[in-house]
Amino acid sequence: MREITVTIDDGGMHQAVNEAIRRCMPSGNVNRVSVMATGEHLEEAVALAMAGGLRLSAHLDCCQGPFLLEESDFPDSFASWLKAGADLAERVRNEWSAQIERILATGGVVTALDSHRHLHHVPALQDVIISLAREYGVRTVRTAVLPDKLMRFPSGLKLNSLGEGLRTALAEKGLVTTDRMLGFGRSGRINAKYLGKYSSACSQGATEVVMHPATEEVWSAGQPGELELIMSDWFGEWCRGKA
Repeated sequence: MREITVTIDDGGMHQAVNEAIRRCMPSGNVNRVSVMATGEHLEEAVALAMAGGLRLSAHLDCCQGPFLLEESDFPDSFASWLKAGADLAERVRNEWSAQIERILATGGVVTALDSHRHLHHVPALQDVIISLAREYGVRTVRTAVLPDKLMRFPSGLKLNSLGEGLRTALAEKGLVTTDRMLGFGRSGRINAKYLGKYSSACSQGATEVVMHPATEEVWSAGQPGELELIMSDWFGEWCRGKA
């Protein structure tokens, strides 16, 4: 069977992202919104997702900030986290727990967990995300098992390897993830050509397609294009395996 979950990341980060969520909902082409508890527009993003019947994920952050707890010296790169993750794991757990609590306080029902810049794939933080999922009764955790891992060599190969390890760890704890994640190689710049290239890779099993649409450039010039793509008839047909 072929199952596609389309997730809009960075909900609440910027008004342009929230407006993109609003415009996408009538298309029926979006399944989940991943919201940032540290975003200035969190409450609106949660309200949009809940009103539209979309599932809600917590987009946990310890890279970008501002953070809810007073931790100003977290590294801002994935490579630094690979070295420092073990020493910071308890502080990360505290911060991520506070972020989940903030989303819950808005009335949001969190059904999945992921993280900004895929930070929860760091080996020392995999136990943290699993522990939080079990504590909060969240059954689904994102894993970056990447059909497009070669598009950002060698970072894609490394993240894919970590994603495969995390998927195994989740299964051992009775937690759920997808078979693969699409979007890494063209994050913020996804187009029809890219999706068409990986149609066959998504023909069986469960795939999460991670999108970053916005009505204007927030961090990538391709974000308005992603918005247009999601709202297109072609995208809906692709998600149903008919494009």
